[in-house]
Amino acid sequence: MKFNPINKLILFGGSYLMAELVRLKAELRGVELIVFSAARHLNEELNGGTLKRLLEEQSVRYFESEDINTDPRLKNQITTNTLGLALGAAWVFEKQTVALFAENHLLDFMGIDLPRYRGGAHYTWQILHGNKKGCANLQIIPGGGETFHRGPIIKREEYQVRPLPHPPLQVEGYAMKPKDYFDFIVKMESLFLQKFLREVAGGQEFTSITLYENESSYYPSLFTKMHGLINWGWSGKDIFLFINAFDEPYPGASTFVNGKKVFMKECILLPEQEVYHPFTSGIVVRRNDEGIFAATVGNLLLIKKVSDERGNDMAGEIKLGDRLHTPSFELDKAMGFNALYDAGGLRSPTVIPPTYVGGIQEKKKSGEL
Repeated sequence: MKFNPINKLILFGGSYLMAELVRLKAELRGVELIVFSAARHLNEELNGGTLKRLLEEQSVRYFESEDINTDPRLKNQITTNTLGLALGAAWVFEKQTVALFAENHLLDFMGIDLPRYRGGAHYTWQILHGNKKGCANLQIIPGGGETFHRGPIIKREEYQVRPLPHPPLQVEGYAMKPKDYFDFIVKMESLFLQKFLREVAGGQEFTSITLYENESSYYPSLFTKMHGLINWGWSGKDIFLFINAFDEPYPGASTFVNGKKVFMKECILLPEQEVYHPFTSGIVVRRNDEGIFAATVGNLLLIKKVSDERGNDMAGEIKLGDRLHTPSFELDKAMGFNALYDAGGLRSPTVIPPTYVGGIQEKKKSGEL
């Protein structure tokens, strides 16, 4: 397949990658850049500023849209020489929306190993699984929910994710954070898309590849302040991976100490200095200028940053012998919480799992998280 000569590129969605492409708009050479985005993407903080602010600084026309499939402004922006590119868009494109474009001229970019890692919170799941495979895909959007992330692939590149050269480097005892994935992968994805646009301009032909669904998997979206609760019954390595998986740019994994909820970041895995019994797990056995040291099954954890929900430092309030612990009812709530997002952001679930206090079931109001 070939593309028509392109003089307009419409980006749908948001993300660090869109911000990078907006900064590189001068590289498009004669191709007009337009953005359709949802409120939650436009107001998202991306390395020191919102996407909305960046678009205005770069003089890129943008439209805030609650539902792209019913937005009357889109049709007026499309010609046969328009290419549409979705980057984490908040909507499912319906068939009538796809039909506004020339055939195969609406594409979805996915920076994951398709058909694996469909769903959301891709890098958090990869860190939990110890997976450092990066993958860039461009797939045709056929339209309709039944085809979501299932279109034919027309371009694909695989690579290994590596930490950028800034401390702490990835060594034994350190794990990469989601921010490390974002920082490295955005650069790879940007080069991938720049190369693709040059190929389109050069009239290159592309061959479509059908995804092998027998290797597919799906992981749900997450909400850090609900799902990031630490289970101290896990092994030290699993807790270590979990804390790092919810590190920057997210609020951090959380637990409770002395009745207060705290968030943790910058965790280092150390060899255990005793054969810690499971009853010891979560006890702060040492503290110094580096941070707090918590016992776990199989390892000792050094946790460098502890804060409250507003980001205020809480490490000074944690004493030797204090126990980091997450009540079982909090873990049950987390496991039963389904994070659903739309163009406006997180949607409150219709049912919040009940909270148990002292054996008495107390139903939470639907708006409380």
